[in-house]
Amino acid sequence: MSRKVGRGIRKFVPRIARGLPVGAKITCADNSGAKELQIIGVMGYQGRLRRLAKAGIGDTVSVAVTKGKQELRKQVFIAIIVRQRKIFRRPDGTWMQFEDNAAVLVKPGGEPQGSELRGPMAREVTLKYPRVAAIASKIV
Repeated sequence: MSRKVGRGIRKFVPRIARGLPVGAKITCADNSGAKELQIIGVMGYQGRLRRLAKAGIGDTVSVAVTKGKQELRKQVFIAIIVRQRKIFRRPDGTWMQFEDNAAVLVKPGGEPQGSELRGPMAREVTLKYPRVAAIASKIV
């Protein structure tokens, strides 16, 4: 006779509405030298066949630098989305929206490339990436 084993208490992880598809151009929110980024891939996205991958707040994406310092342009980097214009809902019931879409360039270990972050940053990012939160000027 088999017995079902309980899964214990599940921690509620909210699903953030993803508002940035592959190909979206976003601003770089740090002082690494890049000005504009283009999303070329979303890490861990499992979608349907022929559907564009989408990213939201706190997602890790691969980006190409389209505007900025000459030595950074046309290179591929890893970035973390810190702001999005699409409205998303927080677990406490509030709705959140930013004025622009922005990301922060990070090294492969998760360390940010810049030393400061311009503009506000979503609170959801601070839970996943504390090193990025350390350079933030304002957390909303």
